[in-house]
Amino acid sequence: MTTSFFDRRLLLNLGLTLISSTIILLCIKVAPSIHLPYLIAAAFATGLGFLEPRKGWFLAVVQAALIWIGYVIFAPTPDGTADRDVENFGLYGSMILTFVGSFIGGLLKRTLDRG
Repeated sequence: MTTSFFDRRLLLNLGLTLISSTIILLCIKVAPSIHLPYLIAAAFATGLGFLEPRKGWFLAVVQAALIWIGYVIFAPTPDGTADRDVENFGLYGSMILTFVGSFIGGLLKRTLDRG
């Protein structure tokens, strides 16, 4: 039995991805250091991987793209170079952690389902 890639569950999880991407972007803009965005990105990505163990990679790509697009288009750039560097480090690090967290969440879910 073959099913469509874009099923109802994936579409609902895409909505959660949009919400989590917005929260991560807000953390990148508000936090004075990189720790909070990294923590939030890793937690949300692990949750997305846990929700979609086989299609989590797609949600990770969407989340990373939404974070980057939201930062480039909607977020105002800070005036100081130090603030800009911290935000860029938080942005790109959060994008990388999105892929790592999604992989770990999917692996954890598949392991728990198996045993």
